[in-house]
Amino acid sequence: MTSVNANTLGKSIVVVSGPSLVALIPMAVAPAMPAIASAFPESGDGAFFAQMVMAAPAIMVMLGAPIGGWVSDRVGRRIVLLTALALFVAAGIFPVLAPSAISLIVSRLVLGGAGGAILTSTFALAGDYVGHARERILGFAGAGAASCAIIAMTFGGRLVDAFGWRGPFILYLMAVPVLLLSFFVVSGGPSVREAKVAGKHSVRGYIPIYALTCVLSIGLFMPGIQGPFLLNANGINSAATIGMILSSYSLTAAFAAACYGPLRRVLTANSVLALAAFSLGAGSLALAASGSVAQLLAGCIVTGVGAGLVEPVTVSLILGRAHPDIRQRAVGFLLSSVFLGQFLNPVVLSPLRAAFDVHGAFVAVGFVFVVFSVLILSMGIGKSSEAAGAAASAQN
Repeated sequence: MTSVNANTLGKSIVVVSGPSLVALIPMAVAPAMPAIASAFPESGDGAFFAQMVMAAPAIMVMLGAPIGGWVSDRVGRRIVLLTALALFVAAGIFPVLAPSAISLIVSRLVLGGAGGAILTSTFALAGDYVGHARERILGFAGAGAASCAIIAMTFGGRLVDAFGWRGPFILYLMAVPVLLLSFFVVSGGPSVREAKVAGKHSVRGYIPIYALTCVLSIGLFMPGIQGPFLLNANGINSAATIGMILSSYSLTAAFAAACYGPLRRVLTANSVLALAAFSLGAGSLALAASGSVAQLLAGCIVTGVGAGLVEPVTVSLILGRAHPDIRQRAVGFLLSSVFLGQFLNPVVLSPLRAAFDVHGAFVAVGFVFVVFSVLILSMGIGKSSEAAGAAASAQN
């Protein structure tokens, strides 16, 4: 194998690994949420505190992704990516020694900021690919993220049962080999001229895509954030069992993401968006009605189809339309939209759970997303987003 081919392979591994590592941020702690709720009774509503431990990093991902893109446009993605990976490792394993609820939340916020910069840098690397090769690498990146979530929920549950709520945080050490590989295969940054030219372009034309992505992401995180409490309500209390059931969601998401490239050969982006929304809605309705482990698995599988398609199709829309000089910023704002949806999930669902219980909350979300899928098809929301992006690129 030539050095060029080896470098290309190494860069592809980094592109796939970035989203995979960031998938660990929420999903590694998913099986531990009931244990975290019990470990921090002084926080008041233990369930809400546990959900915020899982979702709070989304705040910093929302900031870290666009800031990382802005800095990358000026100093280069290599420096940003290596720094972010190092912070990811340090902040990720810190809760193993975290003495208090405050330090736990702070470390999670730092982890989120690092994760946002990692996502922006690695998805910008995917922009170096063109045509169907880009669709394939984005599909593999989504599949890698879902596969990593499976590992997190499966082994995370076992680590909780063995070592308590701190156990799953060991999984963040998986970033170490990615850090080492990135050191050798990721190149430096733009020239001074490129940094100046980048200021002439705008991401405003992509706002419809960002808004659509945020809404879809609220449904995408239903199994991960709300799922453990739904399973508890159904009498399932073992962290290992919870991890096993929820891993079926990630397994399906991995398969759906891997199929994204071939799927785009026969479906428009608008159709893929509608399929994703319908799957998220139908899956939530199925989970709400589930009375057995088999039915819970079926609901997770249906939801996983939509979850696996959301990120590849929305990232592809941005990469295909953003000017190269603002590509990293445009991707950064898209990723902020994804994690804004993650952060909003417990905020939106908390009053629904209080009013209708956790099963009723899943019914409400499921109904909204099924209707939303029809709106996407009938109103061409995805097509409108594509047109807006294309118009913005033309103006730039």
